[in-house]
Amino acid sequence: RSGYRAMVERHLELAQRLSDRVDVEPELERLAETKLNIVCFRVHPPGLGEEELDELNSALGSDVLADGRVFFGTTRYDGKAAFRPAIVNWRTDERDVDLIVDVLLELSQARRASLSRAG
Repeated sequence: RSGYRAMVERHLELAQRLSDRVDVEPELERLAETKLNIVCFRVHPPGLGEEELDELNSALGSDVLADGRVFFGTTRYDGKAAFRPAIVNWRTDERDVDLIVDVLLELSQARRASLSRAG
């Protein structure tokens, strides 16, 4: 039992790390309190309306899957397209959690750059 307890506690700590990282990134917005091992958030660059934010976040969900460096699910929260990484793998560590944010911000910048070139 102590091994499972330690693993669950570590997952909770990693989820809080992700939550904290989302909170300090100006282009990310946490949408819900992080109570357990799931963090609900979205990309939210300034100047975009709700419809544009939904389109961007939905597209980024596909981009994340195609990229393959990290894997996490998408959802709708309070009517908004969002991400919901759930920290459950016993091999997940701090680098993995940080990579979620790094990859998502990188993909967001690339997508917005290609849209501005096209537009």
